[in-house]
Order: sequence, then structure tokens, then C-alpha cells
Amino acid sequence: MSTPTLSTIQLQCFVRIVDTGSFAEAGRQLGLSTSGISKTIARLEEMRGVRLLNRSTHSLSLTPEGEELIGLAREAVRSIEQVDTALTTAARDGAQGRVRVSAPTAFLSACLAPLTSAFRLAHPDILLDLRGSDHMIDLAEDGVDIVLRAGTVDGIPGHLQRTLFDFAWVACASPAYLSNRGEPSTPSDLSNHDLIGFRNQRTGVVDAWRFGSRDGGGSELRWYPSPALILDDANAVARTAIAGAGIAWAPHWLVADALRAGSLSPVLDEWACEPTTMWMIRRNHALNPTRMDRVMTFFRKNVAAFC
Repeated sequence: MSTPTLSTIQLQCFVRIVDTGSFAEAGRQLGLSTSGISKTIARLEEMRGVRLLNRSTHSLSLTPEGEELIGLAREAVRSIEQVDTALTTAARDGAQGRVRVSAPTAFLSACLAPLTSAFRLAHPDILLDLRGSDHMIDLAEDGVDIVLRAGTVDGIPGHLQRTLFDFAWVACASPAYLSNRGEPSTPSDLSNHDLIGFRNQRTGVVDAWRFGSRDGGGSELRWYPSPALILDDANAVARTAIAGAGIAWAPHWLVADALRAGSLSPVLDEWACEPTTMWMIRRNHALNPTRMDRVMTFFRKNVAAFC
């Protein structure tokens, strides 16, 4: 039969009894009754077959075996207390430190970067580490805490996904372009226009444009543009449309400021497709640091800035 494992409380009782010279005082410091601490030491001695303390009604002293072990016991208890302190500090500091967030490059620059000053004011103890990427990544392998991604995100084992917000897609062009070329009335009219295509870096192909039916019913229409220009940077697509190069199809959050400023005008509004979801994804651990929850909560509270 294997020998029972020595417990932390047994070592603590032994050390406190010796240091205080009293079972009663050792019990008080450890939150145990005098009989409880006495039974703990008795079980330790019985389990190991060695007497550590000489005790009588009026005296208490170490046996030779106890004298040999007390130094090691004190060192072990000190180490345990250091580990406990470190764990307590780590739990407290879970609200502080670095949070690494991966987001689509255009979303990072258009939506997250403008919020960084407000975030620093709200959470000065959190270092926000923002990383632009249009590829789905492995959170553990790439050392990322939270991933923001749009569109269809299949269930990833061991991960938790939460909706950040839903956004519309907008076909748009500069007022100067529309004044010169006219405004399309239906998606098929796009064949007569200069279109700015976006090459998806994940797929390597130019994204299809999606439209709904004019009356709000029926199936979605996917329009594969014959572009006059192709770019693989979403920010560049928006800037090129503002410059008057043609019609672009873009997420609303990317062109919202330009639409409000009048440097872009929407077209085919009545043919708008269903919104797309921007997801927040993190590892599904019960003990994620508090700072991660605070970052995700901040993003959710500031969704209005993305629209």
C-alpha cells in the first residue's frame, strides 16, 4: 500500500505549534480548534510512524526527529505561502496587462483605431495590442486573445463566438462619377458602369456583390462584377471610389464617414442584401483573464461608432 501524501495543513500545523509553543495559539492563527490541530498532528505522526513533539499538560518540545524536520517544514510552508501569494496576485492582476486583438485590417483602421483614446481613458491598466489580418487564425498558435471576423464563421472547437454587431453593405460612388455616368436603377445596370473590385486575400478571388430583391422577398442575387479596377485593400477600394474611379461595394462601416460627408453617395439602396455579422471569437475557457471581458464589453458598448 502506498504511503498517504503529506498535506499542506499538516505541515502548517507542525510549524505553527513549534513557533507559538502552543496548540491553542497555533489553532487560533490557522482558524482551527485546539482539538482539531491536535488530531491533525496525531494523524501526521501516526501516518509516518514517527513522533515529532513531546507534549504534556504543561510542556511542549521537539523530539530529535522533530528537530531534524522543523527546518525543512518551515521552508516548505514558506514556499507554499509564496505560491499562494503569487496566485492571489495573478488573480488580481487579471484585470491588467496586455490583450491581443486580431481584426480585419480595414476594420482596425476605420473603426478600432479611432476608439483607442477612449479605451485608454476607460482602461489605463490594459495594453491593447491590435493586429490587422484578413485571414482566420489559430488563437493559440498565433498568440491572440480575441479575434474579430465578419461573415460565416463555422463553429471552431474550443472557441466561443459572440455577435459584435450586424452591418449592411453599400454600393456607392462619388457624386462626380454619378453626375458624369448616371445612377444605376437595377443591379443589371452595373454592366454599363466602371466597377471597383475587391480581391479577397483569403480566397484570392474578386468578391461577388450581393443584392436582395427590390420588394424584400425572394432569394439573394449574387453579382460577379467585371471590374475596371481590382484592389486587395478595402481602404484603397473606398478611397478609389471617393476619387471618382467608379462604383464600389463595401461594408457600411468602411464608408460611413464618406457617406455622411457627401463624398460618396449610395446607389441601389432598395436592392440591399441581408446584413452581415461581425463576430468576436475567443477561447472557451472558464478562467479567461478579466481584462479580456473588459475589452469585449468596451467593443460592445461602442458599437454605435461602427455604424
